[in-house]
Amino acid sequence: MVQFNRNNFIKAKSEVLIVTAHPDDECMFFAPTILNLLRQGCCVYLLCLSSGGFYDESSIRKKELRESCKVLGIPAGNLIIIEHSQLPDNPQNKWSRLKVSSIILKYIRRLSITVVISFDEYGISGHLNHIAVCEGVKYLSLKGQLSPDCEVFLLKSVFLVQKYLGFIFVPLFYFCGKFCYVSTFQDVKTIWVSF
Repeated sequence: MVQFNRNNFIKAKSEVLIVTAHPDDECMFFAPTILNLLRQGCCVYLLCLSSGGFYDESSIRKKELRESCKVLGIPAGNLIIIEHSQLPDNPQNKWSRLKVSSIILKYIRRLSITVVISFDEYGISGHLNHIAVCEGVKYLSLKGQLSPDCEVFLLKSVFLVQKYLGFIFVPLFYFCGKFCYVSTFQDVKTIWVSF
């Protein structure tokens, strides 16, 4: 697995697949990355592995996801929402690593993806669905099912203090070799609208 760092930037104009578990993950966790990748000229696809039906609100959540992608700049044709009975939106349900990895691999191949970005093994919040997405991506990498030119990046989970006081930690991340996207004020405004 490749971790974001200063020596391993994502190349401009890459075909990037962001893999999430639910509608709203894109704006809650990946929005700064998405905005920066689009600015670099990357073609960003979003693969959402459920329609967010935990509270029986799938249709509302899908509509919100489409709107969020529109605000973030992801073209409608680059959004893929999976509705599979084995992948229910449920914080108590651990998805099958094999099912998750097979779906992800299908879209990596279909879209000629060169960069995959998803959750790390803690899944930001410890949500079992997020963790399963990471396990699916790691499985593909460890089993050698990704082409050598396909890079994998995992969004690093951070302590609660870092989440809410992140701006204080930016210099620390820089000097420790961590790669992070820093949002502009316009980005922050866009991200808030995407919710």
